[in-house]
Amino acid sequence: MQKVVTLALCFALSALLCIHFLPPPQGLGGGVVRSGQGKAISSTSRRNIAVSLLGALTLENLNKANAEIVKFESGKDAPVLCTQAKEGMKRRRGIIDVSDTSVFERTSCKIGGYTTKIPYSIEAPDYFQPLTGYANGGPDPSGFLDMRLESEDFGGDRPVTIVVSDGKTPDRKDYPWIGKKSITELGSPDQFLKIFAPQLYVNEKMSSMKTIDGVTYYTYELYKAAANYNNRKIISAVVYDGDLITCVGLASDSNWAKAEPILKAIVSSFKIGA
Repeated sequence: MQKVVTLALCFALSALLCIHFLPPPQGLGGGVVRSGQGKAISSTSRRNIAVSLLGALTLENLNKANAEIVKFESGKDAPVLCTQAKEGMKRRRGIIDVSDTSVFERTSCKIGGYTTKIPYSIEAPDYFQPLTGYANGGPDPSGFLDMRLESEDFGGDRPVTIVVSDGKTPDRKDYPWIGKKSITELGSPDQFLKIFAPQLYVNEKMSSMKTIDGVTYYTYELYKAAANYNNRKIISAVVYDGDLITCVGLASDSNWAKAEPILKAIVSSFKIGA
């Protein structure tokens, strides 16, 4: 395993040296790197290509030693112990510290199936902990998340988080994706992002699309310059059986360097269907 990772890293670093002498590319994987105003950005493209080469490694190779890759499947028992607030304790506002034993305890739980009936799965290292025991037994007090995984293993000022939801929020009444057969009916990846998050402003954006088993997914990498905030987001969105479902990976600048390849691999593993 160590030899495979070493060789792969050497390949990626060698590729980075070659990329340094290439003209600026126009994006990756069918997407285009853009600014918040929609203008193409070339200054970050070389780094993005190198990161994508690292991201092409399997999650198993990127994973830290002694951890297993497990599958989290909606509506089924979690493959690891879950984290819930102790009896009489409420989740504190702000950053969730799943290692705080004065507030949280570990228990078995079912994951997913709280806000969407669309079956889905993601694969992640077993040090990601599912949250449970909140609204209707789900992973968050708001009741708008279907699955939430947290990990403190990347350092930084806040945990790395994976959330799955149907895109519904208390301040929104219209959902243009209801009844659609495919996300492509809502336009290109950039057009859909404007529908999904009309007020979104980011400094950098990269979008792409892929089709698995006849189902199209739109993927985004977003960056917003902000302090004390999960300002790095990887999103996979799909419309299936007349509804939307999204998988979002969140990190901050403080742990992005460590979390990026793992986060990308997890979100890339997101797949709907039994």
